[in-house]
Amino acid sequence: MALLRRYRLALDVGSTSIGWAVLRLASDTNTPTAIMKAGVRIFPDGRNPKDGTSLAVTRREARSARRRRDRLLKRKNRMLRQLIELGFFPEAVEDRKELERLNPYELRARGLDEAITPAEFARALFHINQRRGFKSNRKTDKNENESGALKTAIKHVKEKIENNEARTIGEYLYKRMQNAETVRARLRQTRVTQDNGRDKIEKNYDLYIDRSMIEDEFEQLWQAQEKWNPVLFNESNKTLLKNTLLFQRNLRPVKPGRCTLLPELERAPAALPSTQLFRIYQEVNNLRYLNEKFDLVPLSKQQRDSIVEELNKNQKRTFEQIRKKLGFSGSIRFNIEDDKRQDLNGNKTASILAKKNFFGSNWFTFPENKQDEIVQKLLAEEDEANLIEWLINNTGVDEATAESLSSVTLPDGYGSLSFEAIGRILPHLKEEVITYDKAVLAAGFEHHSMLDASRDGEVHDELPYYGIPLERHVGFGSGEPEDSLEKRYGRIANPTVHIGLNQIRLVVNALIKKYGHPTEVVVEVARDLKQSKEQKDRERKQQAENQKNNIRRREQIAGILGISEERVSRSDIQKMILWEELAYDPVDRKCPYSGVQISASMLFTPEVEIEHILPYSRTLDNGMNNKTLCMRQANRYKANKTPHEAFGAQEIAGFNYDEIILRSKGMKKEKAYRFLPDGYGLWLKTDKDFLARALNDTRYLSKLTREYIKLICPNTWVIPGQMTARLRSQFGLNDVLGLHGEKNRNDHRHHAVDA
Repeated sequence: MALLRRYRLALDVGSTSIGWAVLRLASDTNTPTAIMKAGVRIFPDGRNPKDGTSLAVTRREARSARRRRDRLLKRKNRMLRQLIELGFFPEAVEDRKELERLNPYELRARGLDEAITPAEFARALFHINQRRGFKSNRKTDKNENESGALKTAIKHVKEKIENNEARTIGEYLYKRMQNAETVRARLRQTRVTQDNGRDKIEKNYDLYIDRSMIEDEFEQLWQAQEKWNPVLFNESNKTLLKNTLLFQRNLRPVKPGRCTLLPELERAPAALPSTQLFRIYQEVNNLRYLNEKFDLVPLSKQQRDSIVEELNKNQKRTFEQIRKKLGFSGSIRFNIEDDKRQDLNGNKTASILAKKNFFGSNWFTFPENKQDEIVQKLLAEEDEANLIEWLINNTGVDEATAESLSSVTLPDGYGSLSFEAIGRILPHLKEEVITYDKAVLAAGFEHHSMLDASRDGEVHDELPYYGIPLERHVGFGSGEPEDSLEKRYGRIANPTVHIGLNQIRLVVNALIKKYGHPTEVVVEVARDLKQSKEQKDRERKQQAENQKNNIRRREQIAGILGISEERVSRSDIQKMILWEELAYDPVDRKCPYSGVQISASMLFTPEVEIEHILPYSRTLDNGMNNKTLCMRQANRYKANKTPHEAFGAQEIAGFNYDEIILRSKGMKKEKAYRFLPDGYGLWLKTDKDFLARALNDTRYLSKLTREYIKLICPNTWVIPGQMTARLRSQFGLNDVLGLHGEKNRNDHRHHAVDA
C-alpha cells in the first residue's frame, strides 16, 4: 500500500493488548475522514497467572537454588581434590569409600587429644566442609523472622562451649550424639499467650552453628595434629584448606535506580539523614496556612525553621502540634491538612538512631556528613563483626551499643535523586522558603517538564529500544556494546510495562514502515475523569479510614509475630484483612470450606493460606473481593475450581457445601455471591472488569507511552479511558461486537473499536 500523506494514529494501550487505528486526515483541517485500518496485538503480561507476581521471580528463585547447589558441589569437589593432591585422602575411590564408615563426629573429638591418620583427618574435614555453619549477612538476615531465634541458639551453643562442656563444636556435637540428642538444627514453633491476652508464635532451635565455631575447630584440630605430623600439617597446606573451607563470596550489590536529574548517578538511600532532611525542607517549604481572611499564607523563614527543627528530632508531628509550636489558634488550617492526612513525617532515621539503646541524644551532636557516613555504613556493611568494630572506633559507642546498632532496622528504599543532586538543591531550600521547582532551577538543573525524552526536538525515523531515550526511567545496564540492547541499556523493573513498551515499538515501527510517519498520535490513558467534590470527599474519607485500620493491623501483627512494625509485610496485612472479613466475631472466623476455626495465632502459620474464590486462571481477578482465607488442606482439595465445582458438584469427606454457603453469608455481598452455584456466571455479568493491578500497570505504561511516542511524532496527546467509554456508548459502537450496547471483553477486537 502507498504511504499515507496525512494520518492520525490512535492507540489503546493495555497491560496485555494494544488496539490501534489508522485514520486518514483531511489535508486542510486535520479532521479524520476515513478509517484506513485497525487491529489488535495481544501479548502476555509477564506475570504468574496464579498470584500476579513477575515470571522473573520464579525463574530467579529456581536459578538461585541451582547456583547454591552448584556452589556446594564445587566446594566439595575442590576440597576432595585438594585433600588427595596434598596426600591426606587416598587416591583410590574404594579406599575413600571405606573411610565413609567412620564416625566423623568421633574423629573431630578424638583429633583434639591424639594423633589420627591423615585419611581420618581428611574424613573429618570433608564432613565439616559439608556443614560449615551459618555466616551472618546483615543485609539479608535482618528481615528474617527466624533470625532472632537463630542468633539466640548460636549464643546458647557458644556459652556451652565457653563453660568447658566442650572445646570445639565438633566435640560438643559428639557428646550430644552419645546422649542420643540431635546434632542437626531443627526449627520449633510454640504458641504463647502474652500478658495482653494475645497469642504470640515463639520460634527456637535446639542448636545452631555459625562459621566462627567451624573456624575455631579447624584451628584447634590442625594445631593438635601438627605436633604429630609437622611435615604434612604445614602452614602452606593449612592456608589452602582453610580458604576452601571458609571462603564465601560477597553478595552482588543491588543497584538503585537512576537519579531523575543526573541519570548517570544512583539514587540516594531514603534512610540517609540528608535525604530525610531534603524531604522535610521540601514539604515544609510547600506548607501554607489559611488565615482569617481565607488567604493561603506561606511560612516565614523563622516559622519554617522551627517546624524543621521539630520534624528533624521526631518521627512525625501532627498539625495540632505544629499549630501549637507556631502559636496559631485551633481554627487555622494548613493547605495539605484533611481527614486522610493529620501529620507531617519527620526524620525517621534520626528518631530511630537517637533512641537510648543506640546513640541517644549524642546523635544530634554529629555533623550532617558524619551522620550520612554512619548510616551509609549501617546500610552497606555485610559483615556484622566488621560493622561493630567500625562503630566502636569511629563513633565512640561501647561494644553493647554497637551490637544493638548492627541489627537496627532503618527505612527501606531510595529517593528519586542522587546524593550529589540533593547536595546541590538542599542549600537553596534551606536559604529561602522556596518550593522544590524553584530550588531545582536555582541549583542549575532544568525544570522537570524539560526532562522529556523528546526535548531535543529530533524526530526519529522509528522508535529505538525504549531504554535509550527513557534512560531516567530504567535501571542501569552493563554498557557493553556486545550485550543485547536490554542488558546494555537496562530495563524497567515492572514486567508488564517492559513488555508493553517493547510491543508498542513493534507495532508502531511496523505501521511507520507501511504508512509513513503519523501526523498526529492520540493515546488512551487509564485514569479517571475529574471527580466531583462529593466524590473526592468520599474517597478521601475512605482512604483515611483504611489508613487508620492498617496502622491498627500492623500493631496487632507485630505483637502476634513478636517483630517490629517495620517488618510486617504487605501479605501479613492482607491476611489480617481477610481474617476480619470472615466474621465480625473472632470466634466465628472459620475456614469457609472446612469450618475449622482460624485463630489469630494460626493466621500467620503455613497452615492458613490466601485463596482465590473463583479461579484466577479463569477470571484474572486478583482483587480482595475474590480472595479469602482457608486451611491449606482445603485449598488443595479445591484446586483450580469454583466452590460449587469443588464441593457442591461432588461429595468430599469433611466438606459440606450447604454449610459453606451458610458460612459465606457472613461476608460482604461482593464476596459472598461467588460461593453460590452460579457464582461464576454472576461474576461474568457484574464484576469482570479491569483488575486493580492491571489498571495501575496500564497507567504507568500509558504515561511512558506518550513520552516514548513523541520521539516519532511531536504532535502526541492523550485522552482518559473514561472519555473513550462514554464516546463509544454515545456512538453506539458497543453494538459492533456485542448485543444490547454492552462492551464484550471476551472479544479482543474491542481494543480496536476503542482505538
